[in-house]
Amino acid sequence: MPFNLPELRKPTSVWELKQIIELIDERMTELRRHRGENATGDYMWDSDTAKAEYMKLHGQRVAIRKKILDTKLG
Repeated sequence: MPFNLPELRKPTSVWELKQIIELIDERMTELRRHRGENATGDYMWDSDTAKAEYMKLHGQRVAIRKKILDTKLG
């Protein structure tokens, strides 16, 4: 039987979102050790899983920053 309960958790604060971004930045820094730059400026990854995780985290970081801007501006 589904319940239609209101959301009991308070919305995420800007401070909490910034903390999440800091954690994402730390992990992205660790993952950058798996990439190198060639002479043409392209990145070469030594691990496809590291590249996939890096891209996923980058997308999450962009979404969180957008959420912060929406909260601040609007």
